[in-house]
Amino acid sequence: MKPLPLLSLCLLVTLGVGCSNPSQENAPAPTAKTQLKKRSQALTNVSLVEVAVSPAVQAAAGGNATVRAFEISSADGSFTRDDVVAAALEQGASDPVNLPWHAGVTRDRLETLSTLRYLNNLMPAIEAEVGTGEEFQSGYYHWFQQRAEDSCGLGDLYIPVFEQSRKVYVIEATGSTEC
Repeated sequence: MKPLPLLSLCLLVTLGVGCSNPSQENAPAPTAKTQLKKRSQALTNVSLVEVAVSPAVQAAAGGNATVRAFEISSADGSFTRDDVVAAALEQGASDPVNLPWHAGVTRDRLETLSTLRYLNNLMPAIEAEVGTGEEFQSGYYHWFQQRAEDSCGLGDLYIPVFEQSRKVYVIEATGSTEC
């Protein structure tokens, strides 16, 4: 047997103890309503107003994704990108409460275009609709849930935020796969 370096052994012991904390095992899991309430409380300065999506954007999405568009408004005129992304999840996702949404990494323009390459005309159509030529960053959420013994549902939510034009889009793609 190969000896473990001291650092690796310490890390292994720490992870073993940290992952088996009995106080966390008995703690009740937060409900979806509790999680939504906490998100809503954190979003006091951001509100989104839904606006129509152009036919060009709808055509670019085809049947592979749904797209919703929002204008960003706020009482004090300021907002953070994280607040906008959280508000867009709450208002723009098809089921923000009952699905097990998990936050993913923020992506810049090039990373967003690369990730959505299967919808290669969608982001250019959205950028044309915004019309400012500004750089943007996209928030990302995803979920994966067993639906039947051998079938799982999955979903991806991309949220490009255009701060200069105060617009945000919610691009949702869902599907199913074998589990």
